[in-house]
Amino acid sequence: MNNKLFLNITPPVIILSNPQLGENIGAAARAMKNCGFAELRLINPRDGWPNPDAEPMATQALDILRATSVYPDLASSCFDITHLFATTARPRELQKMVLNPRMAAQHVVDEYTPKIGEDKDAKLTKETSAQHSYKAGYLFGSERVGLVNDEIVFADFIVAAHLNPESNSLNLAQAVMIMCWEFAMMAALPPSSINASKDTELPPKNLKDKQTILKSKATVQEQAYFFDRFDNLLENRGFFTAQEKASTVKRNMRNFFIKAQLTKQELLTWHGILTLFDKQK
Repeated sequence: MNNKLFLNITPPVIILSNPQLGENIGAAARAMKNCGFAELRLINPRDGWPNPDAEPMATQALDILRATSVYPDLASSCFDITHLFATTARPRELQKMVLNPRMAAQHVVDEYTPKIGEDKDAKLTKETSAQHSYKAGYLFGSERVGLVNDEIVFADFIVAAHLNPESNSLNLAQAVMIMCWEFAMMAALPPSSINASKDTELPPKNLKDKQTILKSKATVQEQAYFFDRFDNLLENRGFFTAQEKASTVKRNMRNFFIKAQLTKQELLTWHGILTLFDKQK
């Protein structure tokens, strides 16, 4: 799959949590292909994977289906995702910034765009670094219940489309199409350059500077591992005296850390703190 002639930056990963119908997965892959997206990940598809019902709906996106990867949970599906956008139409108790699909696309594009005043060399450095340290994911819930709070808590942003309040429920593939289309409008090459452009993208270089890696944002999977350690420590120390409130307290604490946008170095520091307290038994 090669999208270099259509999009000028790497598109987000599309993540479908607990999808039910193979037809919807195939239609989602078709929407991705239309807009230049390439990577599809599934979390616990109800009917297993691969699913033959997906292929008729995918048409020219069979390559996306064949490359689709399956994961048992959100954290493992986001092993390399540093910024997660959760799509949902329902208001939630979690306090997070809410964007519309266009704003979400702009946010991703901005992460790949050099700031004003940076010179050409700085631009190349940032673009190369972004290939290694920044990776966005668009998360979609199941057809029946959408996303649940335990999934949304890991998101950096909530994305909600401004639709008719009397009819604001979208089919899964329709939701994927809206998100992908808005991104394509921000990141697609001009039509005149699609056929004329050549593969001039610089090959990625290994990041030898450890400090550069440590300054990058922690991935969702890295954060999930930290949260599990934190929860276990608090459980062992008897922090959760009211078990009926424990799940809400845990989500609120996770939301606090996620909003802080922790880097890998900062997360390592917190791991050191947990190790210290874990030894003091």
